[in-house]
This record gives sequence, C-alpha cells and structure tokens, in this order.
Amino acid sequence: MDFIITFLGTSSGGGPSESRNCSCLIADVVGNGNLWMFDCAEGSIRQFSIHYNEKHRLQPNKLTKIFITHMHADHIMGIVPVLRNILYPPLAVLDPDRPPKIEIFGPAGIRTFVRSILKMTHTKTSDRYVVHELLTHTDPITPCGPSDLHSSELAGRDILCTLEDGLWRDISGARNTFTGTELIVDAGPIQHRDPCIGYVVRELTSPNRKLVILGDTFDPSGIIPLCAEGSPPSLLIHEATDTHIPVDVDFGLSKRSPETVLQKTLDKGHSTPGMAGAFARRISAERLVLNHIGGRFPSPRQSGDNRRRAIIREIEQQATKAWGTSGRRAIAAFDYMTVVIPFHEPETGRDRERSQRYRGQDAASNAGREPNEYRRYRDVEMSSPSSSSNQRRERSEYSEPHRHHSDREFEYSDHWKKRRRDY
Repeated sequence: MDFIITFLGTSSGGGPSESRNCSCLIADVVGNGNLWMFDCAEGSIRQFSIHYNEKHRLQPNKLTKIFITHMHADHIMGIVPVLRNILYPPLAVLDPDRPPKIEIFGPAGIRTFVRSILKMTHTKTSDRYVVHELLTHTDPITPCGPSDLHSSELAGRDILCTLEDGLWRDISGARNTFTGTELIVDAGPIQHRDPCIGYVVRELTSPNRKLVILGDTFDPSGIIPLCAEGSPPSLLIHEATDTHIPVDVDFGLSKRSPETVLQKTLDKGHSTPGMAGAFARRISAERLVLNHIGGRFPSPRQSGDNRRRAIIREIEQQATKAWGTSGRRAIAAFDYMTVVIPFHEPETGRDRERSQRYRGQDAASNAGREPNEYRRYRDVEMSSPSSSSNQRRERSEYSEPHRHHSDREFEYSDHWKKRRRDY
C-alpha cells in the first residue's frame, strides 16, 4: 500500500491567503481508510469539503489521530471545529465506557486549549476524544480528574521525554491492514520561537518507509537521532517561510537583500529553502517537500501565471541546490497537493543483484535524468462544482528523460484542478 500525503494548508502564519490555507496535512498510511492529521489550522474542516479526488477522497470522519507541532494559532485553531464535525451529537443516554473516536497528541497546553473551548462553547457530543500531552521534565501536568474533564473527554496520557536526548519514542502506532507492517510514531524537539515538535512515522519492517514531518523551526537538529535510526527518511517535510528572490526572477521581491531576509527569518524562528535543503542533505532524505510558505509567495492559479511560477521555481531551486542530491528536486507544496510514497516489495536476490549493478553504473551516464518514479505524475481536472455536467478529465503524463517536470508543475486550468504526484 502506498503512503499518501495530502496538503490541506501550506501557508505560513500570515495566512490564510487567496491561494493557501494555514498549516494542515493528512497522512493516509494505515491502509484501512483511517487518516492521521498533522496540525489543524482554522478552516481545515472546510478544506476537506473543497478537496475532491475521486481516487482518493478525504473524509473527516475517517480521522483517528491529530498530531500538533506547537501551540501557535495558525496550527491549532481548527481543532475544535474538526471535533464538532466528527464527534456525533449527544445521545439521550451516554455510554461511559465508549472508547475515544479520535486521539490528539501535542505539546503542553493542548489539553487545556481543547477542553476550555469545548466547555465555553457548550459543546456536547456522544463520541469521545482524548488528548495526550508530550511533556518535558519542566512542563506542568494538566490534571485529568473527573471534575477537570470535559463531558466528551477521556483521561489522556502524560508522555515524558527521555532525559538522555529529550525524545518521545513510540508515542503511538498502528498496524497497516494492507501490508501487515507495524507503524510507529516518534517525536522530537525542534527549535522555534516557542516549544515545537517534529514527528517521525516509520515502518518497523520492509519496506521501512519513514516520514519526517516538522513544525516551524530554524534548527531541527534535535530530531536527528530519530531520522538517523534505521533507514533514511523517505520524505522530509520542512518549512520554508521566507527567502531572497533575485532581481532576474522578480524585481519587487529582490529589493530585500539576502542578508536582511535571512536575519529576519531567523529572528522569527523560521527557515529558508536553503536551510531546508541543507537539513535534507544532513539526514540523507530521499525526498524533500517545502511547506509553510510565506505570504509573499502565493501558489500559481492559472497556466499563464508566469510570475508566480518563476518565483516558486526559484524557491525549489534554492532548496535543491542546498540539498545537493543528483536526480532529485525539492518541491514547494501547495494546497491539495498529494505526495505518494510507493510501497516496494522486498527485493529478491536476483532483483538485488540487478539493482546493485544499476547503482554501480557511471554517474555521468545518468546525468540530468530523473528516476521514473519521480518524473511520473497524474493530473486530475474537474469542472467547477456549479457546472451542470460536473465532468471530470484525468490525464497521465510522463516527462522526457532530460526535461524537468517543473516545466509543467504549476499549470492550472482553474482552481478546481487537483494533482497527484507519484514520487
């Protein structure tokens, strides 16, 4: 079964904007239709209703876990609307032993935040939720006594980090019902203005895929031990809030000097595309997606939007250059973009020998070529929902060996065009 990551919000905290909602992404990794959400900005529940992909439809009631990276408003303000949507209205008689329908994981304070808003808005539900807090040894513990809990809340765990490295290991997991592999979620501290967490989702057995999903950060080195254990990360999702744009790409954005932009970005606790690429190289990430894009860099909305396309391409090139991985390009995320991490069956002896022969070829013979799994993508076009026919057209395209996929990467027919990218 493929891992499917869908971005419902890709804007930095200055959003939402006309082309991006704030932070939220969905991971379909369990194999039974259940979904895991990472961060939940205001408007995330609406993003579900706008998103449409017949081959991979996202339904809020399939959410079983929400992982929060930090307590800034652009990452948490959508939690309560999501809970109100997926937890059913109260029944005449509540079952006190009913298990939680959804689990929330996050830093200190997330339990009080959710509990307080639900109480203040007089929200009552029949289904239950639970909040597990990831605590350092200096964080206060939020009580979960009978008088403290919301009527829909079950007592959660207080998960302390290890004293040695400050990591939270095996905080959650699941068995992939399609492949039978065990999935484990670990977490680690990353540096931002305020306490922030990055998450690592990994398979314990072949094909040993690993997802590294970071919150806002200017230094994620605290999570490196989790990235280094076992196989290298299959996908790194790293923020790239701001950057300098050269004058030959855009005159208006070039007025800020590289030094000014870098210092301002660091002062706010964020990263540039180059910093994201450097970290991807440091942890040997196989794929890199840039997220949390600043408001100066809106997504292209039409095929003729050459200015926006050029700016986004420049952001990707900066990250790709710092990444320094031959044959791979960093991708700047946009709302509703889907990234697919394919499932590969374990290699047989003959396959392994053939694969080793390929890896041993002269690198010059493959210069400029991108692996097939990276070049391949599928576009799904939809007419506007207001159209009476509501016809859909699906098109698969393959780029030529020496033609970068970015030539077509930001071509949109209209707002309702969606893309599935197979890495």
